[in-house]
Amino acid sequence: MNRPWSLSVSLAAALLPLGCRGGADALPPSPPPVVLLTDFGLRDDAVGLMRGVIHSIAPGVPIADLSHEVRRFDVRQGARRLADAPTVYPPGSVLVVVVDPGVGTERRAIVARLADGTLVVAPDNGVITLAAERHGPVTVHAATDTSLFLPTLTSTFHGRDVFAPLGAHLAAGVPIDRVGPRVTDWIRLEEVAATRSDRAFHGVVEDLDLPFGNVWTNVPGSFADDAGLDVGTVVTATVGDRRLEVPLARTFGDVPLGAPLLYVNSRGRLALALNQGDFAATHGVEPDQPVTIEW
Repeated sequence: MNRPWSLSVSLAAALLPLGCRGGADALPPSPPPVVLLTDFGLRDDAVGLMRGVIHSIAPGVPIADLSHEVRRFDVRQGARRLADAPTVYPPGSVLVVVVDPGVGTERRAIVARLADGTLVVAPDNGVITLAAERHGPVTVHAATDTSLFLPTLTSTFHGRDVFAPLGAHLAAGVPIDRVGPRVTDWIRLEEVAATRSDRAFHGVVEDLDLPFGNVWTNVPGSFADDAGLDVGTVVTATVGDRRLEVPLARTFGDVPLGAPLLYVNSRGRLALALNQGDFAATHGVEPDQPVTIEW
């Protein structure tokens, strides 16, 4: 991700008036954003209310949306979406995650600080697991200072009442130590690891790339390189109870319209697709189904 980012910065600088490049007239740096990730969808006002709380507490702090279409109550999918964000947003960003089927129960609110200074505000339900593994070491604090929440708490909308204000205060400069005590017993998800044998890879369906219906597995694309599989190699893919022959391709247009393919997706994992079709709907694929790729 570094080279395209460097190019975009260079282009932006080239378009600035000469008097604004460097020195006393240089543009001031923008504060890192508050980034929202939820399973709320956008049909009602929930996300808008969270944004309003953040604007009220930290005016001028930019707000970005990672996604509001995490499958309802799917903490694992939320964890996977979260894990990719710290490589894209600048260090020091505040990621506010609300995939929270345990809202209103005894589950804690926590704040994690990743190695690059990124802060993650989330329920303590395992949603930070993959981000912590990929971007650690991590320190985690339980959010016990209720003065950083809204004065009145409901039992069903902690996105507005707890997580949004907490993220806003952190973005405005409140130190993480004020949030509450450091903890080490935060909840970790158990993930199924991909494995390989002599002539097969084994994993699970990690996610569905909607609305296209591509099937993302948890099998690293590097497995194909290590096994010496070239583009054009035909493999046997078994997903759930469906078994079909597919070629390893570089991109969708490498196969005829409607034909299946195996490719390395934008997250570096092996994935299955139909060229301009919906693999998941066609073959009845759901997340967490077992996947085997043989040759």
